[in-house]
Amino acid sequence: MGGITPEILEIRIREILNYGSVIYPAHVKKRMAERNYSFGDIRHILVKGKVRSFAKEGNEKYRCEVHGEDLEGDHGAVITIVVGNTKMIIVTVLGGI
Repeated sequence: MGGITPEILEIRIREILNYGSVIYPAHVKKRMAERNYSFGDIRHILVKGKVRSFAKEGNEKYRCEVHGEDLEGDHGAVITIVVGNTKMIIVTVLGGI
């Protein structure tokens, strides 16, 4: 079996959005308010965006940087930790990327 790729992580992220658990810690909600991001903006970036970089952080645990456009068409990024096939933690959001 081959190793993990950005494309596999993109599929996994989208499956988690639809069928798994997505966690938004307090830090993320604060950054969302500061950077004028909604939950819809984050979801849009994760659904339509591309994994630009990722790093393994443990067994079936990957930190991913997903770049894309928000609902208004502005470039941004969402940093996530993907845990297995069922859970994702949103770490932060970056605007104006």
